[in-house]
Amino acid sequence: MVIGVDIGNTTIEIGFIKNINDIVSYKLATDLKKTSDDWLLTFRNLFMMENIYYDDVKLILISSVVPHIEDKIATVLGNIFKLKPLFINKDVKVPIKINYKNPEEVGSDRLLNAFSASKKIKPPLVVVDLGTAITFDVVNSKGEYEGGLIFPGIESSLECLFSKAAKLPKVHLVQMGSVVGKTTQDSINAGIFWGYVSLIDGVIDKVESEYKEPFKVIITGGGADIISKGLREGYILNRKLIMEGFYYLSKEL
Repeated sequence: MVIGVDIGNTTIEIGFIKNINDIVSYKLATDLKKTSDDWLLTFRNLFMMENIYYDDVKLILISSVVPHIEDKIATVLGNIFKLKPLFINKDVKVPIKINYKNPEEVGSDRLLNAFSASKKIKPPLVVVDLGTAITFDVVNSKGEYEGGLIFPGIESSLECLFSKAAKLPKVHLVQMGSVVGKTTQDSINAGIFWGYVSLIDGVIDKVESEYKEPFKVIITGGGADIISKGLREGYILNRKLIMEGFYYLSKEL
């Protein structure tokens, strides 16, 4: 079994990966105040729930964009399983050619998503990850990582809106049918929902125009379930893309 850990700014996803068709994962809040003992108890409870024995785990892979917490989590997992967790981009390189001007700047989660998507469908392709930030990662027809775009995520935009506009109510984003809201709450939901739908469709159009060819599109991340309902047909929704990336990467080691 492979354990894959994706440490993000808002959530930490930990996956138990037996094979490409047998992946179970849990999302935990990225709590910077947790002690090592807190994480030890949290992880042990998950292992008990999934009936995971210490000798079942052969490899631990970690992708992280939160340096403040990654060493603490790696140490806890390493002590539990008597293994040295391997960090993507530090201990293990994602086997994809990177055309970024400074390849070291590319987040390990972005590379892993691009690599995972390339294993599942033939490039050219774009991975859209709706997380704390919304990222677009472009893989060209040669299977090379080209780069992408980064936008504020849905929750980040909502929090900014509420903090700057005192009279606007907080809303929980839902799928909207009508573009025009008839209440303030519906207007906010319509603005966020259709705004991000238009953003994604519009960026894909721009990418295809720039490269002068059609691109396949994979949607993933925490906001994918809702936003994907408004997107044009043909996009692929994959909630486990990064966990599948851990599996594909483990086969390269």
